[in-house]
Amino acid sequence: MRSPLLSTNGVTDYIARVAEYFHSRLAPSLVEAYKLGSLAHGGFSKIYSDIDVGLLLNCAEPPSAMPALIAEAKTLDAEYGKKLSVFWGNPEFTWGRLPFIDRLDLLDHGVPLLHGVKPSFRRPTKDEIHQEQIQSIERSWKSRLPELSRLPKLEPKDRKPYIRAILYAARLIYTWDNLSVDSNDRAVEYLHQVQPPGLDLKPVDLALACRNEICTAEDVFALHTDLNRQCESTLSYISVNRI
Repeated sequence: MRSPLLSTNGVTDYIARVAEYFHSRLAPSLVEAYKLGSLAHGGFSKIYSDIDVGLLLNCAEPPSAMPALIAEAKTLDAEYGKKLSVFWGNPEFTWGRLPFIDRLDLLDHGVPLLHGVKPSFRRPTKDEIHQEQIQSIERSWKSRLPELSRLPKLEPKDRKPYIRAILYAARLIYTWDNLSVDSNDRAVEYLHQVQPPGLDLKPVDLALACRNEICTAEDVFALHTDLNRQCESTLSYISVNRI
């Protein structure tokens, strides 16, 4: 099946089918399937957002077929499947793909899709959250900056990673300070409240406007933001702001 337009209603229908698919393949080990990310806490962008689904399992070991099941779930829709991201694991944090940040999102914003079961497990500690964020900085942010900084122009394939790189500072600082996850809009609002020294908020604001379809990624790129300085200013802020 193929969806000609990426719409919120279409995504909602696709997520419901994904939840039923995993229920049919993983019951009775599947406790609940959840809507996560921007579709749960707000700010979904048909261009820049992933389609996040969380699976909470209650079994002794991780299902060996999970990679194949996730791959098949992506085929339920030719367009939406490209954006599907599945987070899964057990309540004890011992296996699966359900990092601490996504556990926060699941606890605070997860929308049950099958049985109405609210998530219930230990909340990640401050140290666990901060440690995961530090690892994510190296893996998901700093490693991309050299390539993005060298771009002579913004190609279509670069739009999503570039906008994410600009907004990363807001999401990082919001979660670092509040030990919670929220929308990009709330994270940028918080950034204006704390005013991190040296961090240029203009490109962050414009990147948020881009996500909200008020301007284009090319408009953000035209600011020629110093991505390395943005990163350094963010790291400086979190290094002296531990709660």
